[in-house]
Amino acid sequence: MPEVVIKGTKIHYIKANAKIPNPGNNVLFIHGSGGNAFMWNKVMDGLTDVSESLAVSLPGHGESRGEGMKSVLEYREFLKDFLDALKLDNVVLAGHSLGGAIVLDFALHYPGKLKAIILIGTGARLRVLPDALEILRKMADGQIEPKFEPWAFADNASPEVLAEGEREWARTSSRVRYHDMAACDKFDIMEGVGKISLPALIVCGRQDRLTPVKYSEFLNKKIAGSKMEIIEGAGHMLMIEEPQQLSGAILNFLKEL
Repeated sequence: MPEVVIKGTKIHYIKANAKIPNPGNNVLFIHGSGGNAFMWNKVMDGLTDVSESLAVSLPGHGESRGEGMKSVLEYREFLKDFLDALKLDNVVLAGHSLGGAIVLDFALHYPGKLKAIILIGTGARLRVLPDALEILRKMADGQIEPKFEPWAFADNASPEVLAEGEREWARTSSRVRYHDMAACDKFDIMEGVGKISLPALIVCGRQDRLTPVKYSEFLNKKIAGSKMEIIEGAGHMLMIEEPQQLSGAILNFLKEL
């Protein structure tokens, strides 16, 4: 498994090579709260005709060492260090949920390093229900046993999809998951998101209860020239629920760049 050392911490990432030489697009995927790089495998497999792609496990997530960070700003600066370490520029940066918040913040502060952005199940503000955040805090503190809840999936998600979600959920500690969600809760760039001028694709599941369609509609309205896709039958976890549809939407976007 490829790794890179960022400020003394081993960071894990995965890579899918393009089938053609000099594909013209490098896509880097950023997972959401408590996620990891492996969640993007099926999506990345669908892009090899036009793109080389990578997915990183943020510090403290999946196979990456270190502790999870406590703000989108900290993750944004980690991401800059990661891109610099791999000597990546002119990247298409794609993020889901918390990862989408990191992408938005990165696009505001380092637009020169990016070719385009892809925002998946995310928003310019990511408030978390206080009761849900309190449950996550109690799990992190060991007051209650960690328990996977299928809030992020569509009502008709198959048992196989839910089982995959639970396996990936278990790769990251309860404490890191809590701090990720707390970082989401503090994130708010509602006033600044309109300053982003990069080409943008916005994707949302029709049944997303955590970042509902109206969040994506707001981004679509504020980011000039952005394109929006709604995936029917999917909830928040698009890359697990409907990876082929998600990669298809991304593939069309990349072909137009």
